[in-house]
Amino acid sequence: MLRSTMHLRLKPGNDVDSAPLRPDEIIDDPSKASVSVPPVRRKGLSFHIARDTRRACEFVALAAALMLSASLFPKWIINEPVSVFWGTLIWLTTYAGLCAIGPDSAFDCRTDRLAQKIGYWLKATGAIIVLAFLSKDHLELSRLWIATGVMLGGVVIYGVMVVSDQLSESLHRSGTLGDRLAIYGTDGRVEHLLNILQNNDRRFQIDSIYGETRDVAVAAPDRIKLRWGLDDLIARARAGHIDAILLNLPWHEQGVVEHVMRRLEEVNVDVMIVPSELQLARRTMSIQRCGPFATIALYQRPMQGIGALMKIALDRSVAALALLFFGPLMLFVAAAIWIESPGPVLFRQKRRGMNNEPFTMLKFRSMHIAATDQNADKLVTRGDARVTRVGAFIRKTSLDELPQLINILRGDMSLVGPRPHAYGAKAADRLYEEVVARYPARHRVLPGLTGLAQVRGFRGNTLREEDIIRRFDSDLEYIERWSISLDLVIIVRTAITLFFHREAY
Repeated sequence: MLRSTMHLRLKPGNDVDSAPLRPDEIIDDPSKASVSVPPVRRKGLSFHIARDTRRACEFVALAAALMLSASLFPKWIINEPVSVFWGTLIWLTTYAGLCAIGPDSAFDCRTDRLAQKIGYWLKATGAIIVLAFLSKDHLELSRLWIATGVMLGGVVIYGVMVVSDQLSESLHRSGTLGDRLAIYGTDGRVEHLLNILQNNDRRFQIDSIYGETRDVAVAAPDRIKLRWGLDDLIARARAGHIDAILLNLPWHEQGVVEHVMRRLEEVNVDVMIVPSELQLARRTMSIQRCGPFATIALYQRPMQGIGALMKIALDRSVAALALLFFGPLMLFVAAAIWIESPGPVLFRQKRRGMNNEPFTMLKFRSMHIAATDQNADKLVTRGDARVTRVGAFIRKTSLDELPQLINILRGDMSLVGPRPHAYGAKAADRLYEEVVARYPARHRVLPGLTGLAQVRGFRGNTLREEDIIRRFDSDLEYIERWSISLDLVIIVRTAITLFFHREAY
């Protein structure tokens, strides 16, 4: 049972009196709860209404774009007005249906949301192309209209997203947009949680923070009221002063959590709960059914179904073509290595692969035979005597990585993914896994010939701990954001990056 007889220590500037309660002021019966409410935060525009309004505006703008593209072909409009009408209607309806039934992007990143929307638009375009083929005896859909429509539609989707994002941010800052949120529970992480929500969420306006008892001190802006007691929270929810409640309770106190959840079942508000550790509250978490139970999906395979097949096809086809294209160059490099430093032209080293399983990675040998470092115990430095002249050149131009195309054909690696690290790799004399607690998380996918970290310029030696931290953050972002389109973007950017970032030696 929650205690309600202790005293709340509030910071100056809040509207709740800090004087202790008299015994006759303590209320444990929710049916008798009465609340002295400070000025109530005005209800803002609901996030759901704002989202649906944005979708409606986007729908109208897309309709205008399709009609504009149709106007470029007046003969077609005159001769086939029915085809224009039904083609436009079916195209828009298909897109709207995909947006309605498809899950919202798990990310706030505009790039990911745009990729999702463009994906829906292209699927709707594919549907209209199939329709044009199957019903050519009844509907005459102009191929030029479809081509211009898909391009104009993409521009409209991007434009609506940019404008709506800027408008949403402005409205949220002014307090006009967002459901009113109360946080219940004030354990030691509440200030950290508050900071995260204020900087990363536009769905809610934080109205108040509730302590289980009055013996609580929380640093919060003056506009966020510090209050106490479950009875008060329920009374304000009943009065329509709160739209959503976020429970910030220790999960190990199961009795407390169950008591609060049962009490909140009676009020018509959204109720959410934060994981017991904020580190577990990942943006990719979702609710999934397992038999009769609703479970929290902590991790999911990033690449499944048709997406995984497309990635395999992309890897194998590009690697095979690249080997054919670069084959003569690779033979020339191998000959140059052997002439300068007789011995094996390939350097084989155990690296960490998917599921943290070891595999043998291939590179052109860039060091003298006696100086090869199987465990990467010593970083290569500029002018390192262990590196041959040919080795220095191929390291600088990344030609030493070309044999990894064979690893890709074997299935040990992918074109794009986190770069595979040697087992003894260090940053500032500490092993990578000692620097980054979640380091093993990067092994959930195949390692790559290139990756998001590399195109961002995070390559070369890891002289400081920050170097591996930045790379890990980029690797994890890639895993969480993965899509075929992201792989293609990274491949293109890699070609550009190689000309401007020469950090390897």
